[in-house]
Amino acid sequence: MNTLARVWEDQLKQEGYRVTKPRRVVLETLASGAVHLTPEELYRRARRRHRRIGLVTIYRTLTLLERLGMVQRVHVEAGCHSFAAVRLNRGHHHQLVCRTCGRVEEFPDCALDSVLHRLQTRTGFAIEAHHLEVVGRCPECR
Repeated sequence: MNTLARVWEDQLKQEGYRVTKPRRVVLETLASGAVHLTPEELYRRARRRHRRIGLVTIYRTLTLLERLGMVQRVHVEAGCHSFAAVRLNRGHHHQLVCRTCGRVEEFPDCALDSVLHRLQTRTGFAIEAHHLEVVGRCPECR
């Protein structure tokens, strides 16, 4: 089991969740790659490690991991959401997503504070969070 999967497993236990074999397989599969995966892609990969894992388990685990900040939803152009492992500590971060190979790279820089403050002032909206996803091509795919 890789380090990230071990950290996630410990976090789940600290939050009071059981770490079953299917859930562990989902953790290991997500943590082993640097690309975003749709639930169906994750299901196919996880089945190589655990033949009896179900698609419902994949969805439930992704929902839990997203709520706990361990994975982040990636909005792809085709309309289907995929998920990427959050590798930076749970702090604020954004993603670079390669349109060709699916590689996801996180970055913590965020110069949007002044823009968000002006937007909040102008609209009266109480902005609680934001997500920034930058889509392009990684150096290997260019």
